[in-house]
Amino acid sequence: MRTLGTYAALAAIALLSACSGGTETATTQAASLGDMAKLAIAQRKAKRNPPALPTLTRPLLDGLRTPSLEVISAKRGQTAYLIPTQVRDGDGTVVVWSTRGNNQVILRDGILIGTRGLGNDIASAEVTPALTAVRTRNASAGQRVMYFRNDVNGVNRMSLSCEVHNLGAESLEIVGRSFPTVHLREDCINGSGRFANHYWVDRRDGTVWKSRQWGGTASGYFDLRLLKK
Repeated sequence: MRTLGTYAALAAIALLSACSGGTETATTQAASLGDMAKLAIAQRKAKRNPPALPTLTRPLLDGLRTPSLEVISAKRGQTAYLIPTQVRDGDGTVVVWSTRGNNQVILRDGILIGTRGLGNDIASAEVTPALTAVRTRNASAGQRVMYFRNDVNGVNRMSLSCEVHNLGAESLEIVGRSFPTVHLREDCINGSGRFANHYWVDRRDGTVWKSRQWGGTASGYFDLRLLKK
């Protein structure tokens, strides 16, 4: 989780190398994120006095030539900006979003199915109710199964019953740009607890522009915004 707490993340991601199967080169990434990187402070001056995050503006985001995802750890109050390092098509589109340190958030059609490098990571997840709801922009129900890595190099399985509710149309604004979305809430429960995920899904093409998704007991909730598609 260290990288999510690094306020120089915008400068760091410009140094990422492109992965096989991607369409961006390291040079292109560095150029497209150069303006963002200049706004970031390269290092913390003190752990108790972290620098402010860069100010996001619509011209800055529109000028990027690679997608960008904002991830906020609600539990830790830490923010990072990630870029896609791998894209796979099959059952939907799986995007691996990464930081320079290769910490990763993995999304299938905008739904969280994995993390890497954050501690007690999501190894994988079967998220059929959420996927169905996002793809149809409507209510759904079914079983969600999540697999979490434990401290003894094993994996713990968690099965939950989930219902996704359509909370209606909402106009969502992200840094000066509005999107026509439908707000979906996924309520999941099992014998040991419950959680609720929220998704703001573009009514036109199913893009999840914003979400609040549970990453497990250790990580808590992540707030995600797709800054550049």
